[in-house]
Amino acid sequence: MGGSPGGSTERIRSGGLRRFVIAAAAAALVASGCGSLSVQAQAVPANPLANEVAVVGADVPLSAPVAPPWQVAWVTPSVQLTGLAVFNANSVWVAGSDGVVYAWDGTGWHVRRVDDDIIRMAAVSPTAAWVASDDGIRHWNGSKWTLTSHDGTVLALAAADGRHAWAATAAGIRAWDGSGWPLAYPDDGTRFTGIAALDATHAWAVGTAPDGSGVVVAWDGSRWTLQATMPEPLSAVYASDAMNAWAVSPEGSIYAWDGTAWSLAVDLHLALNGVAGTDGSHVWVTAESGQVLFHDGATWHVQYQAPTTVSAVVAADPTDVWAIGFDTVYTTVASAADSASSASSGTSSAHGF
Repeated sequence: MGGSPGGSTERIRSGGLRRFVIAAAAAALVASGCGSLSVQAQAVPANPLANEVAVVGADVPLSAPVAPPWQVAWVTPSVQLTGLAVFNANSVWVAGSDGVVYAWDGTGWHVRRVDDDIIRMAAVSPTAAWVASDDGIRHWNGSKWTLTSHDGTVLALAAADGRHAWAATAAGIRAWDGSGWPLAYPDDGTRFTGIAALDATHAWAVGTAPDGSGVVVAWDGSRWTLQATMPEPLSAVYASDAMNAWAVSPEGSIYAWDGTAWSLAVDLHLALNGVAGTDGSHVWVTAESGQVLFHDGATWHVQYQAPTTVSAVVAADPTDVWAIGFDTVYTTVASAADSASSASSGTSSAHGF
């Protein structure tokens, strides 16, 4: 269901001030460590139309926990971070625009050079990863990086396991076949900016249609098909299982998949750019204005306020969560924040670059 031009204009006009007010209030609440405002997700009836989504207004404030667990883990040497992968609390990769993957091994950060400006990264283990640059997509098999082909800038990249990965480009969605990237979903005018790969038979991609509406397509193990349209663009998607997924919009809305239909869960009036979690009671969303938001199954909280944009978040488990900003790594793992040090060059047997 696409939004009318008039409706879209009104939403932007009225939402701009609310975004500013709520962002400022959220920052103040986090800074003060208190706050009585709360936000409750709206109950939305299931929509019987597979390619439509129920839209229920949800103008809600945000509450801040007293003790946000987030801390700065590391600040890079003036390098823009473009990718994040978390295997466990002692194995984390972040990719940089300088063509380097920085690896946390539980004691410090180590340089794992790739030599191309990295714009996207997807990794399922220290022996199965992909990084995208303007030169192409490189595949890591545990011992070496191999350049594989693609036909343009990669807008989104995700992997379910070592054999199932997808990349969104201007040509559409491409699938990893072990050596290359044949086209799996041809260009239909949608600009896909987020992919969530759950397993070999469940994946979702979200983006923006030419008319500005949001699009969700789903992979069922054999093909990609249109699953829903939204009245606003979508920027990222995450799935904890086949019955629970979330998609976020740069206009502030969060949509939820219940296994049957997508519906509007909440509208936070913040420019949202990332989403991750572990289950329906542990979901994190990042905002352009620096907030890390947490959903506990019923309520949304501002859990952390970074000084600048937070662009991605990944959760290994409910207490092992990481996020990246322009040049900063954030984490809920206290030991990583306490012992993080400047990056050192070289390799290690743990990663073997």
